[in-house]
Amino acid sequence: MKLLYQDLPSRKIDKLIINSLEQALYQAIAVINGDEHVIWESETKTLTTRNLTKMREHFEHMDIEAIVLRHESAYDEMVGQPPKQGSNRLEVPLRKNPYSTYKHLH
Repeated sequence: MKLLYQDLPSRKIDKLIINSLEQALYQAIAVINGDEHVIWESETKTLTTRNLTKMREHFEHMDIEAIVLRHESAYDEMVGQPPKQGSNRLEVPLRKNPYSTYKHLH
């Protein structure tokens, strides 16, 4: 099931995952009822940005319980670490406001 960005305001999002794919490329994933869904900008393009703040701006007016930045690295063994048997997933919680101060104060 494709989850289109335009349909999100009518949904209750338990968690928004901003997935860090590579250098400054972010993809949005919504967790709804325990299931992860990639968010699509259109029928043919997933919602991605090259700017973390811009990605967060897409969701600042939506009802979201939690927001996290997720990173998984496939390169541990390339920096002298043994290959991992399990996941090396890191999720860092983010505040709901994407700015250090509210933008209407500027």
